[in-house]
Amino acid sequence: MTFTLGTKEAASMQGLKIIVTVTMIMLVTGCANFRHLAKEVDMLDNIYVEYRVIIESQHETESFVFIQLQEPSANTIDGYEVVIGNQPITVTGDSMSQYLFTFNDANNDLRFQVGEAFSVIALPEEADKPLQLQLSNTQGNYPQALVDRPLINLLNVKFSPAKIGEMATLAAPQFDRESANLGMWKPVTHLKQGNSGVFFLDDFDKSKIPVLFIHGMNGAARDFEPIIAKVDRQKYQIWVMNYPSGLPLELLANGLNSLIKIIDYRYDVKTLHLVAHSMGGLVTQGYLDLCRNQLGCDDIASFTSISSPFGGVESAQSGLDYAPVVMPAWRDLAPNSEFIAKLFTDRFTGHEDDFSRPPHQLIFGYRVSGIINKKSSDGVISLDSQLRDRAQQQADRIYGLNEDHVSILANDNLAKALHEFWQTSEQAHKANTQ
Repeated sequence: MTFTLGTKEAASMQGLKIIVTVTMIMLVTGCANFRHLAKEVDMLDNIYVEYRVIIESQHETESFVFIQLQEPSANTIDGYEVVIGNQPITVTGDSMSQYLFTFNDANNDLRFQVGEAFSVIALPEEADKPLQLQLSNTQGNYPQALVDRPLINLLNVKFSPAKIGEMATLAAPQFDRESANLGMWKPVTHLKQGNSGVFFLDDFDKSKIPVLFIHGMNGAARDFEPIIAKVDRQKYQIWVMNYPSGLPLELLANGLNSLIKIIDYRYDVKTLHLVAHSMGGLVTQGYLDLCRNQLGCDDIASFTSISSPFGGVESAQSGLDYAPVVMPAWRDLAPNSEFIAKLFTDRFTGHEDDFSRPPHQLIFGYRVSGIINKKSSDGVISLDSQLRDRAQQQADRIYGLNEDHVSILANDNLAKALHEFWQTSEQAHKANTQ
């Protein structure tokens, strides 16, 4: 079985759940996909490196920007991330970057100004120990070329950076099934081609509440077309996240965290609804765990997950055990993975915490079709995984629909549940933020 969570291919299978074996993987996907995946995994290892960062600062709720540089005097940057709070932070960097420039973005404009506390350190060859940063505004060795310049204009990366706020329609090629498949088997190529980011389906309107849709594995923004057609566009504006689903979920959660922080700054968003299908729910929950730890979820009014495998996917473990090449996402999707174990908890202390937790509507499907299925499921994801105890305990509303993994997105009652939950959440969000 290819891991087609959240795709239209699942509908064509008419609900038949096929157990993953090496033979079936090779028959369905072909050897070429694994050859491509092997090259992509090598490229991924050569491009990305993760650093654990601890900021020695009293600015517990301030904004911090992390910038990767080739040299402190460079006129361009390799990439940047934005976080809120001085808790331990994971920064994903370019493996070729030599320096990390960090500053406290006191006025939230995504530009460095003289007087803002900062730090410049050389990055170690091995990222096994946390980087201890001490910010100061009394130093004079800040990167001169970065002073008061928009960071987005300084990016010089090996692949196309994630798009933020680019206008698109659901008919756009980056939302095609071919692009979705590319994102699963050739995720780095997907990034290089500029298919990833948060795209706007409507002109930005400050008077309308944004709804961000996040697809699942081997999915694309177009999967949400049936829901989007039923959204009240007089009140809401539609945003979609498109991403290569073969990447590690931890990396995707960090990327979503950074994207939303940048959007907050650029568009001054005060209220945002998140709607995620299948694996997208895991990416979104991973993001929410991160931003709660950073005290940065104030703008999130609600989170709705649809058919999400919060308990993991058993077939992902089979992929780890038997596939000739392991897709990075499978490691996080496996039921016993560290990523699954940490969902719904503080990312660093490991404790469950309701602080700054946006209301969560957990929607699950339970239509089983075919004679092969042995467990209760929606034809792809087991009920046991969709209804993981910890997910239920933290959910504000749990709602089941007699639909399979794909048909659920076209259910009229789903659209109704979304609008009702948004309305209730907006009222609570407004009361909490005044």
